[in-house]
Amino acid sequence: MDIQTCSLTASVTSQQERELAKWQADRDTWANTLPVMNFLSQFLTLTPVVAPSFDSASTDGRHLYFCPRYSASLSDESRRFLQAHLLWHCVAGHLTAPLVANHHRWHLACDHEVNALLLELGITLPFDALLFPVCVGRSARKVYRWLEGHPNTSLEKTADIHPAALWAHLPNTTPEQSTVTLWRHRAHLLARETDTLPERVAKFCESR
Repeated sequence: MDIQTCSLTASVTSQQERELAKWQADRDTWANTLPVMNFLSQFLTLTPVVAPSFDSASTDGRHLYFCPRYSASLSDESRRFLQAHLLWHCVAGHLTAPLVANHHRWHLACDHEVNALLLELGITLPFDALLFPVCVGRSARKVYRWLEGHPNTSLEKTADIHPAALWAHLPNTTPEQSTVTLWRHRAHLLARETDTLPERVAKFCESR
């Protein structure tokens, strides 16, 4: 390994450590401000990934994968939102996907469903976060059908890689059924926290 390669490797490692510290700090903040997020975050291992096929963030229900370079481009608000967003993909049962005709439209529907829940929890959404105001309160399946009337869904952007599509970007990351079941149990456990969860969020968790 030559000096230039060593320098590049050290730089990448340094960025990984720097970005990892930011994601962990966001969790530490939740410990004092949003106990429900602090509770959920313990179930995903923060995992920086440097790979040509991965330039975003996603989860398989056991790890929260993020590209350090992508992470570095995010504001503190956007990064914190993204971690919360991925956690609630797990709670919402989005680790797998039904057989749908349009995968991008399904991703949009799932993102909307999660972001509407985050609003209920008092989490700030970045200005470019996906949300269809007329559909707040609707399930992902109903939003998916509503989006059939969208003139051009390709114009709508997502901030992550849908968990059910992660396998196409990272090998050996297909969510296991046991993991899906665990998250369903966690959602039901959350549903009992009626004193700390907004009513609509509690009912959503109960229905998982």
